[in-house]
Amino acid sequence: MNARQINKSRMYGATVLVLDNNSHFFEGLPELVAAHQQLKEKMAIIDSQRQVQVVDNKGLTKNKTLLREELTTLLLRTVSALTAVAAATGDVVLKSRVAYHASDLHKRSDRIICDIAVHVSGMAAPVVTDLQKFFVGPEELARLDTLTAALKSAIPLNRVASSTTKVSTGNIQAVSHEIDLLLRTKMDLLLKPFEFTVPDFYHAYRNSRSIVNYGGRGKAVAAPATV
Repeated sequence: MNARQINKSRMYGATVLVLDNNSHFFEGLPELVAAHQQLKEKMAIIDSQRQVQVVDNKGLTKNKTLLREELTTLLLRTVSALTAVAAATGDVVLKSRVAYHASDLHKRSDRIICDIAVHVSGMAAPVVTDLQKFFVGPEELARLDTLTAALKSAIPLNRVASSTTKVSTGNIQAVSHEIDLLLRTKMDLLLKPFEFTVPDFYHAYRNSRSIVNYGGRGKAVAAPATV
């Protein structure tokens, strides 16, 4: 959700709370009772879409980041061992084909990191016996392959989550528009007579309809409801 949607969502929540606390005043007005229920149902949709955003992106992004960090560390360890083997055996070709540095890898995309890991694993397999002298053996190579596969799988999952978040933001915007129409064209008008019969309730409702701009700096500023 963007800042505007968050601030409007807070306004909707405050409005629902006022109506819930004062529902006994309009329980004999079926049109207002129905509108009140519609408002709560639409708010439930917004809450469910917010959960989609919170769960998908943060969890998957963190998982992918941890996978990449572990893979990069093991990749550099394997490259270091291969370079040592090349130096010990005088294999200049091997040395040139595994000339990767931490600064280079950190700039590469996830997919390129996976490609490099596959390449390094392929170079390491034939000389695994020599690698063990430099603290990289079959277990490390197997782990390298496992991490590579895991990161490859995490890339599309993360993109799907990002796409899902964009869809959910669009859904929130659409439902928010429906709520704005419900409030402006129906509820505001149905509640207007209460200004004269139950003024405290009516003014509480009108106050709840103000959108407060919580910008994260300074004081929150209430703006008159324009929706």
